[in-house]
Amino acid sequence: MEKFGARNNIGKQRKRKKTSEGIDYISHLPEEIILHILSFLPIKELTVVSLLSNLWKYMVVSHLSKVPSSLNLDEPDMIRNFITRSIYQQECAVYHRSSRPPRSLHHVVRLARKHYMDFVNRTLLLHSGCTINDLHFCFCYDGSDGYKKRINSWLRFALTNNIKEIELDFSEGELHRSNALVQPYEFPLGCFSPRMLNTLILKYCKLRALCFGVLQSLQRLCLQQVKILKCSIGEIVSKCPILEEVSLEYCTFPNDFMVNKRDMKIKRLSLIECQTVDWPMFAINISVPDLSMLTIVGRYLMTSRIRKAVHLLDVIIDINQLYADHVQGDALGSLLNGLSHSQTLILTTWCIQVLPTGENLLHQLPIPLQNLKHLKLVVGLVKQELPGISCLLRSCPNLENLTLEMQEPFNVDWAEFEEDIPDILNFEEHSYWELQNLPFSCLQNYLKQIKISGFTGRTNEMQMIRFLLENAGVLEKMEIYHSPQQEIDSTGFQDNLHHLLNLPRASPRAQMEIFTNFQFNNM
Repeated sequence: MEKFGARNNIGKQRKRKKTSEGIDYISHLPEEIILHILSFLPIKELTVVSLLSNLWKYMVVSHLSKVPSSLNLDEPDMIRNFITRSIYQQECAVYHRSSRPPRSLHHVVRLARKHYMDFVNRTLLLHSGCTINDLHFCFCYDGSDGYKKRINSWLRFALTNNIKEIELDFSEGELHRSNALVQPYEFPLGCFSPRMLNTLILKYCKLRALCFGVLQSLQRLCLQQVKILKCSIGEIVSKCPILEEVSLEYCTFPNDFMVNKRDMKIKRLSLIECQTVDWPMFAINISVPDLSMLTIVGRYLMTSRIRKAVHLLDVIIDINQLYADHVQGDALGSLLNGLSHSQTLILTTWCIQVLPTGENLLHQLPIPLQNLKHLKLVVGLVKQELPGISCLLRSCPNLENLTLEMQEPFNVDWAEFEEDIPDILNFEEHSYWELQNLPFSCLQNYLKQIKISGFTGRTNEMQMIRFLLENAGVLEKMEIYHSPQQEIDSTGFQDNLHHLLNLPRASPRAQMEIFTNFQFNNM
């Protein structure tokens, strides 16, 4: 019996010795070690490993179920890499005088797309039921029915699984879009109600509110180049009970999209270069008691109302337009009336020039900006800006910080509306500040810090600085930033700087510092 056992052991040893070179050592490691090794692999390598065997597929799925993934499924990037490899292979074939005919670019792109679709299918299959931190899709959408069905199935996966952040970008379709009339991708109807989704970013597509059910966890919604169909912001917000941020950039929506009677609980709202189907402008009439940040960038203003914005902190209004009339001044005035609780306000030159030109020719806003602590003005300090600047300073009685960012001088053109040229602009430019009789409460009592960037030494700049120094009774610091090129190009620039340092100051504590800097930051 002992002899038989010994022979059996020797046979096993010989067999092991004979087959030792083919033993899969890594598969026999403890599962914890294998999972640790897998944690170092990017998703592309994990997908390849899962194809080795059922055991390895199980290991990969087990790893993905424990460690949330971040998936970047970028079709343009994958196609570019595929084309680069194909070109390299063809060059090698030419070098080695291969008889294989070269592939056309169209054929290579078609193969690359198939490679991408297969990769996406395998990747999503591996992640079924797993938690995904963020999923980024970038498509070369061409409008074809076959590809649209693929995308629809991928989106259903994305919106029915445990994903925290989804970004869907359809803006890279030029590579495949042979027909310029191809319509943007339209989000499929389905009343999707993803449970964990907290951030949704959509680019270059069509969207209806009916596409979604209740998005109970959504906190951030960003739409870029999206055509919003047959709904209002109120309908969208009503489906998102804890939504905090709405950002719309270059979007098109119905005429009354930004009109809503009910309170909305959003905290941050950005409207950047949006328009309606019929007009490059839109009315705003919303109630936002929790709003803390508001950004409006566009080409025109319509009469707008922001209601109940009692927690407002930061506001940016930037209108890029060559022309103006008193209607625009009234529209801006009515908008600012609803922003009286804001603490920081940034306005660009168009706003400053049209603000005091409404029907009543404002010297001060009807509702002062009582809470405003920081006012930033992007100006060229041209004549048409001066009444707007003085109007704003009088309307901010508790202002503590003033920032002037100098830009190339620009005058709003009133020529097309000659009957609307405001009488308020009938004054002598160089004596404007000397003739201001109405009081500036903020200068006398609260303004402590002034920052000026882009200083060039022009007459209007010098006069503005003199006025501020002579009237800011509690000023502590004035910082002036200029380009080093100014010292080279202007022989009198150093004289202007020396003159600034010797200007009279109303505040005995006021200090002036002059900096050389290419760009003024942290304003």
